[in-house]
Amino acid sequence: MNFFTNIKKFLKNIFKKEDSLKIDKYTEEYLKYFDHLFFRAGNTSGFDFLYTLLRVQGITSGHWDAFVEAEEAIMDFSEMLRSLQKQKGMEKRSIQLGMLLYCHSTEMSAPYEILANLLRCCQEQPYKFRPFSRLATPIGKQGLFGKSRPPSPKKKIEHLRELAQKCGEDNLLEIIDGYFRNDIRNAFYHSDYTITENEFRIIEEGNPTTEIVNLEELSSILAKCFAFYSAFFITYRNARRAIGNGKKYHIRPNFEVVEILTNSEELLSGFKVHFPSGTHAFFEREDYEGTKGLNFMCEKEGISLNVGDLNKYQEAHSWVVDGKPFEQTDTRYNEYGYWRPIVLNRHGELIESEVSKIVEDKIVRGALFYIYATGHLAIEFILKSKEQIFKGEVYNKPNKGFPRIEIKNIYNTENEYIYDGTLFLQNKDIESVKEGLNVINDFVEEIQNFGYKFVFSMKYEIYKDASRISTFPPKNKDKKVRTIIISMEDPTSTLFTSTLSIFPKQDWSIKSDWIK
Repeated sequence: MNFFTNIKKFLKNIFKKEDSLKIDKYTEEYLKYFDHLFFRAGNTSGFDFLYTLLRVQGITSGHWDAFVEAEEAIMDFSEMLRSLQKQKGMEKRSIQLGMLLYCHSTEMSAPYEILANLLRCCQEQPYKFRPFSRLATPIGKQGLFGKSRPPSPKKKIEHLRELAQKCGEDNLLEIIDGYFRNDIRNAFYHSDYTITENEFRIIEEGNPTTEIVNLEELSSILAKCFAFYSAFFITYRNARRAIGNGKKYHIRPNFEVVEILTNSEELLSGFKVHFPSGTHAFFEREDYEGTKGLNFMCEKEGISLNVGDLNKYQEAHSWVVDGKPFEQTDTRYNEYGYWRPIVLNRHGELIESEVSKIVEDKIVRGALFYIYATGHLAIEFILKSKEQIFKGEVYNKPNKGFPRIEIKNIYNTENEYIYDGTLFLQNKDIESVKEGLNVINDFVEEIQNFGYKFVFSMKYEIYKDASRISTFPPKNKDKKVRTIIISMEDPTSTLFTSTLSIFPKQDWSIKSDWIK
């Protein structure tokens, strides 16, 4: 029985029936929030999100993962609590054990570190494997190996508050403030408390009237705490499972391929980055086995990867996995409903020049550039009509020699329908690309023959809009100057860019006026 099953049972056994209903209510509320936070972090800063889920650190051998040990302890406590619940007259002991679990949960370092890095991801800040290091208190003389006292949970929470306020995630601290009581935690840890039939009494320096917490209020605090950690662990595990069950290979715009590593439970356990220079870097974490890796370094802020031969790395302009060319089949660059400029960190002009030498047709050039620059063997196109062309949300049409044409209805009103389409290729030679474009043209003509009126557009064409190219009076009479005018409002006149951050608008969901 795993930890998540145990804690659910524990939550229902430690309290009375009405308290268990409260926990279910809190857990549901917190699950919704964590779904939002994890999704936002992953969508904003993908690679740092990966580091966060893996808790990337230095190399360790054997069982040095306190997070795993903490989960085991909670499992043991939950079984003890279930056993106590079956015995009469054990109410006080149940409260004491519940308080021990409360303190144990709020002391765990890993959840605070993960939350801190999730909030950093939301701000596009690099991963920090020790996000609270500046809060540590020096002990004795400080030098290269000087010791320090780690910050208390209270200090960590205050730092989380700062991070949350910067990215508008104040709701996280509202939830934490609902259960975290430093006075209760300290009183129990230092044995400065008593428990009566109705009260948890905090006693400081022998003063019997310091503070009284009604057991009903204490029950609510514990319920919120256990619901918080239950929701956190469930979402954390779900995120690792979602990535573990997703695509195994992901390409990056600098010609690197990220391979996702998983454990026996199909949970994310590590990553391997294949560099175009032929080398790789990797990190992997296994419960009870420790961590292992190669060609990576944890820095004060961020993780640095050793790319190998720098000249080979900089000269390469294609993706490689284990020394072999890598191509993505049955995938596309954009999620359905989106149209982004192609993000390419280097060699964009070189690829454009190579494509231009191969073929003159601007549509074929655009299709080839898309394939060479993104690594996806596909052609993306758009249809806009004033009437419904296809029924349902997805339309698939198999074609001889090609996996299929896939079209999704991404927008519809009474007067307008927009369809986002893809033709998936099997290889990237020019004849296959031309044949694929012919298949799309035949498909469009077939729709026209049914009497539908619509606007059809390929997403990526080199010099799609002639207004982008203008010739100015040259400084040297023997040379002509070509200027490319880039629109900062939409992707239709921007073939590729080194980063999307230069654009004032970051909403790349397809707009009707982009389709002309």
